[in-house]
This record gives sequence, C-alpha cells and structure tokens, in this order.
Amino acid sequence: RTMKVCDLQFDEDLETSVFISALKKKVRLVLSDDLEASEQQLSEEYKQKIVQFLEEISIWYNKTIDAVKQYADGKYGINDVSDTGIELMAIFILFEQDEPDLFGLSYRIEFDVEHGCGIKLKGNDQQFEIVEIGCADVAFC
Repeated sequence: RTMKVCDLQFDEDLETSVFISALKKKVRLVLSDDLEASEQQLSEEYKQKIVQFLEEISIWYNKTIDAVKQYADGKYGINDVSDTGIELMAIFILFEQDEPDLFGLSYRIEFDVEHGCGIKLKGNDQQFEIVEIGCADVAFC
C-alpha cells in the first residue's frame, strides 16, 4: 500500500523507518536535529514533500546509484560495482519547513563498508540534482 502523510511519525530520536516497496526493504528516515523543524510541529505540507520524495524513488534512485558507481571509480578505481553492492540505508531530511527540499542519502557500499557513501540530493519537481557526494557523513552533515 502507498504511504500516507499520517503514517509519518518520528520517534523521540527524530527517526522512523519506512518500508520502500521498490527496494523491498525498510530504510531509516531521519529528521536532522540541526533543523528548527525538529522542535516544531510538522505541517501536512512538509510531511507531504517527504512522502512524495519516497514515492518518487523510481526517478532519483538510479541516478544516485550511478553517482555512487562513479564515486567508486574516481575514489577507489573500482569500476565493476554491481547494484547489489550498493544499499540505501537511511534518508536524512535536511531542509526546514519553509525551505526547498534537500535530502541526504546514506549508502552501504561493499567496497568500503566502514565509510559508506553519502549523497545530498536537491528535489525540485521531479528534477533531482546531486549537490554533494562523499563518505556517508555527507548525507547528514
């Protein structure tokens, strides 16, 4: 079933887990504690942006996987990473309620499990733009 805005309930650690059917797995969804939003009542509109981002995974996921592969090639000289070697672990919400969408994506990568890979992704009417890529910290710093 599709996720609804009312399903979005963050716990006291500002986290929840969401089942992403496209990936057949649960992923951590984290509201950055650097945000003023973390202390505010979240508007329906804000939650809707988050739900919409999750629903649009088919648009941004392959783009980010390709970016992780390029990162692997550039940083480690590895050019034969399979899709199964890259796993989305967490999505960080990095934007205030009155700001444009910005999400952090944290990937587990088989060739560097310790550091992983992080991507910052700007969302804008289905035009997703990668603004930064690096080790997993990039996803939430």
